[in-house]
Amino acid sequence: MTTSDETKCEIRSNGVWRPISLAEANARYPSAIKRCPVCHGRVSIHVKSTAQGGLWLQHRRAHDGCPLMPARFTGEVALHPQALN
Repeated sequence: MTTSDETKCEIRSNGVWRPISLAEANARYPSAIKRCPVCHGRVSIHVKSTAQGGLWLQHRRAHDGCPLMPARFTGEVALHPQALN
């Protein structure tokens, strides 16, 4: 597994998961299934409700093995229990 920043997710295109920016995924592929680039768990994209706006990634089911979830992360990177292949 590789680490990634919170501005990307992955979508499945032609049977292959590919990295994509949250902005592009939200605009061009709103109904596509998206996964975390680190733990491969299913994620959703949400719009920040602040004046600055922006997008953020949220895991559909939380787990403690993903560094993109700092409040829960235990320090050991692990695949999501319901990882998408």
